[in-house]
Parts: sequence; structure tokens; C-alpha cells
Amino acid sequence: MPQKKTAENESAFKNWINEALVRRMAEHVHYHHPAFDSKSFQKLSRELSALEMKPRVQLIRGRLQSHLPEDYTKALNILLKAVTKPKPGVEPLSGFDLWAFTEFVQAYGLKHFDESMKGLHTLTQKFTAEWAVRPFLIHRQEETLKQLMAWTRDESHHVRRWVSEGSRPRLPWGELLREFIKDPAPTLKLLEELKYDEELYVRKSVANHLNDITKTHPEVVIKTLKRWQKESPKEHKAKIDWITRHALRTQVKAGNPEALKLLGYHTETTVKLHDLTLKPKTVKTGGHLEMSFALTSPKDATVVVDYAIHYKKANGTNSAKVFKLANKELKSKKRMEFTKKHSFRPVTTRVLYPGSHVVEIFVNGKSLGKATFLLKD
Repeated sequence: MPQKKTAENESAFKNWINEALVRRMAEHVHYHHPAFDSKSFQKLSRELSALEMKPRVQLIRGRLQSHLPEDYTKALNILLKAVTKPKPGVEPLSGFDLWAFTEFVQAYGLKHFDESMKGLHTLTQKFTAEWAVRPFLIHRQEETLKQLMAWTRDESHHVRRWVSEGSRPRLPWGELLREFIKDPAPTLKLLEELKYDEELYVRKSVANHLNDITKTHPEVVIKTLKRWQKESPKEHKAKIDWITRHALRTQVKAGNPEALKLLGYHTETTVKLHDLTLKPKTVKTGGHLEMSFALTSPKDATVVVDYAIHYKKANGTNSAKVFKLANKELKSKKRMEFTKKHSFRPVTTRVLYPGSHVVEIFVNGKSLGKATFLLKD
């Protein structure tokens, strides 16, 4: 059965886009464009409750377009003034308040490249424009990449992070960049300029971008990271080591021997699993499962330990999701104990179905054993 209605569901993130936001948005826009019909614009609030988050954003985007001047450049300038010079006495627009503004550029700005790029440059410093830049990368690739390359040296770390995040081939919630999935070389040039960035915020995006690429071209990423490790000056070595660990996380879970070797894990070591125990054997939705087990190795070994939950799906089959557990140094013939609590509290991102579930233990990407338990409503 689907998860039960909870307070968390009722306060779902979509409710950020609400009547109060529409009213504030109207006040800021009208302040800079008196011809803006605030009363008519705010009527869209009646339609919000029936919509999920992205349709709410698109509804506002469309109503902005119909209530602003037909000239795109004039309309965009009004929106940017509403962000950068808010109406006095009214809470400024920031964060997810501005998703409809970046959507405006994404939907209507493709034929106005220079104005749109400048607009996104401004907006991404208030709210990420990572989704909005993707149509430009698809339809105006060469000039967009040239502009993003120039912005790898921008003084704003929000902009530098946007360069990497917006060009990720498989960005969550974003349109797939299929050309870069086939050939990641163009965006790797951007990452070359960002790999030593002083901001972890930027380097984390570089690592996530590389992790995207590993899903299609793991050998390209491993080769790139090997070169970065070899070439990096001493003062930047820790940055490249951090990027390497985070960029290869999918390949580590998959047991890629080259990725594991690059991270210093001993793939040739025979590690054994002992006494895998699950308590309780029947877990109620909302409760916790506690797993415990031990590992031994015939010689010293550096290991990454993960576990997978094989969740029951609506059609009766199971689908595995892997979770990180620990990175450890096993000593020769010494038993190391592990315990972990896993929550089965309902969340908006996963529907929980009752039935038989499986826990699977992985060491350096290799499955060492499984155990089953029952989930009940």
C-alpha cells in the first residue's frame, strides 16, 4: 500500500509556491512596472492547490509573460529590477521564490542570448539558474560554453558553481544534456578550470559533475583524476583527493576495480562476512531496522562498506538502493563489528510497500551476503 498521509506530506515543498509568494511577487514587479495588473496576476493563486511544484512554477512563469511587456528584453529587465531593487517594506524575493523567474528566461529567452545570459548571471547569485541554462547548452552550445568558460573566473562562487552544475550531463530535475552524455569532453574543459577552486561549494559540484560522467564513461573520469592527482601542486593535493573520493562514489558502489584502486582500496583482499543479523525480523512502517555483522580479513585491508535495501515495489518485484556505511582499515585476522539503524519512516521521495525486503552487504563493491525481513503497515 502507498505510504499514509503525514504532516510531512501536507507541508510538501510544493507549498513554498503559494498565495503569499504570488502576492509578494506582484508587489515587487508592480513597483518597477506600474502598468502590471497585480489584481489580475494574483488570480492565479486559485489554481495552485491542484498543482504539483513544477506546474505551479510554470503557471506563474506563463502569467508573468502575459502580464509583462511583449518585448522580452523589457520584461526581463523588470523582473531583474524586482529582484535586485525590491520594493521597500516588502520581503525580498530569494531562493526558490525565484524559480519562476529563471523559468521565464528558460522558456522565452533563447533568441535573446546576450540578455538571457546576463539575466541568468544575476539570478543564479540569488537562486540557482542551473536548470534554466540547459536549453542554451542544447540549442546554442558553442556560444554558451564560451560564456561559461569565461565565468569559471567570475568573482562570485555562486556563478562558478553554476558553470559546473548547469552543465552536468545528468543534473537532477534538469533536462538531460544528451550530447555531453555521449561526449563529455566539452564540459571537462570547464571542470579543468574549477578543480582548484577555493570554495568547497564549487568543488562539490565538480565532483558531482564527474560522478554523472562515470555513469557512461567511467574510464574517462578515472584517467582524468589520475592526471589531476599527478599534476596537482602540493597545496592543491587535498582538494583533488576530496574530488576524487566524491566523484567515484557510484563506481565504488559498483565495485569498479580501477576506481577502488585509485582510492587505495585493496580489491584483491579476501574479506569475509560474519553473523549478519537483523532486528526485528518484522518492521512496522515508521519504525527502524537494526542490522549488525562483522568483517574479517586475512591481511590488513582498506575497505569501503556499503549496504543495500531491496525495497518492495508496487508490482511485487524488488529494487535495490545502496547506502554508504563506512570506510575502515581492517587489521589482519581481527574481527571488526558493525551496527546500523535504518529508518522506514515514510518520506515524500519513496512509497513504502509491505512485504519481504532484503538487506545486502557490500565490501569494496562486492556482495558478501544477504538477509531478509518483513515490512508491515
